[in-house]
Amino acid sequence: MDNRMQVPTEVRDRIFSIANLLYEQSGRSEMPALDKVRELAGIDMVTASQVLKEWRKVLPASAAQLSGNTPEELSKIYNEMLASVWECAKKIANQNLYAAQKSWEQERDELERLRLELSMAYDRQTQELIATQKQLSHQLSINTANENKLNQMLPKLHEFGSKAVSAQEKVTVLEETVQQLESRLRTEPQESAFNPPQAADLANGADAEQADAGDRVSKFIKMS
Repeated sequence: MDNRMQVPTEVRDRIFSIANLLYEQSGRSEMPALDKVRELAGIDMVTASQVLKEWRKVLPASAAQLSGNTPEELSKIYNEMLASVWECAKKIANQNLYAAQKSWEQERDELERLRLELSMAYDRQTQELIATQKQLSHQLSINTANENKLNQMLPKLHEFGSKAVSAQEKVTVLEETVQQLESRLRTEPQESAFNPPQAADLANGADAEQADAGDRVSKFIKMS
């Protein structure tokens, strides 16, 4: 017949936790002291002793079993695994480094390409601006020269204009005189002292005055 008293699950779990904690704190080299377990768990000595015995039975390995040198075969496997993991880690690191380097090089090349394009565009625009400035300067020089010529010709233009007006006035007077003489001829042929050659001379003189004025204006236009 089992004379052990029934320990509540909550108390048993608390004692197990305290025993595990003390065991780990000792580096698994010492078993937890009964008095220490009882004190931390806040229970009586009988309960602490009973549950601690159960804990020792389920303990996976004792300190003595865990002490000693690691078997050579296990150590070899461990070292091989460690070397393999290390090589794998280095390979992954190198791959990541290579990928990062390639990405950086591509980004650098792209930035360099953009820099060259911007530089070429800037140079092209600068050359276009210089060419435009030269064209504007040349056109301004031409406009200035034409303006100077026009200013020089304005007095002559006024002079020719005045002469043309004067010639036109003379032509008008002569035409009126000819018309008057012709009218008198038609109405009073027997009393007129008008001589046809004289009328012709007057008409020719009017035509000459008008032609001379036209020639002057044409010459001025050609000179401008």
